[in-house]
Amino acid sequence: MKTRDQILPRLIGGLFFVLVALTSAPAVFAQTAAADSSAITIGPLSVVKTADLQYGNIIAGPTNGTVFIDTRNGNVTAAGGATLAGGAVNRANFIIYGGPNQIVEISIPGALWVNHANGTDRMRIDQLAIGNGNRNFSTFVRGLLGTLGIYNLTVGGRLRVNGSQQEGAYTGSFVMTVDYL
Repeated sequence: MKTRDQILPRLIGGLFFVLVALTSAPAVFAQTAAADSSAITIGPLSVVKTADLQYGNIIAGPTNGTVFIDTRNGNVTAAGGATLAGGAVNRANFIIYGGPNQIVEISIPGALWVNHANGTDRMRIDQLAIGNGNRNFSTFVRGLLGTLGIYNLTVGGRLRVNGSQQEGAYTGSFVMTVDYL
C-alpha cells in the first residue's frame, strides 16, 4: 500500500513531466489574410451605375456586322459578320434616387466610340436607348420617381463591328445626364 508521502512526489513529478512536454511543443504559426469590403450610401438626387454596357466576346468575320443589346429586355442579337463568342453581355443599369414623386429628365448621347488599346482601331455604338422595364425611350425620357423616390433605368444599343476588326479589348464611356425638376 502506498502512503501519502509516496503519492505526492510521484504526482508532482508527473505534472512536471507534462509541463515540460507542453513547453517544448512546436509553436503554432498563425496566418492572416486581408479582404476588402465596401458599401456606398446615397442621398437624394443621386445616380448610381450598377452595371456596365458589355457586348462580351465577338468574332469579327470578313464582312461588317452588328451586335445589338435591347434595352427593354436585355436580348442580344448578332448579325452580318459578327458572331457572339461568350463573355459577359449586359445592358448598362442605373438607379436614380430623388424625392418621392419627383420629376426627372434623363438623357444620353445617341452614339459613342469604343477604342482599342492601340489607339487607332475603334468601333461605333449607335442606337443607344434608355429603357425602363419593357419600354424603350430612345435617348431622352421625362419620368416620375416612384413613391420611394427611385427610378431604375437600363441602356442598350448597337455595336458596329467592322469586317476583320482588330482583335483585343475596346473601351469607351458615355455620360447620362439627370435633371431633377
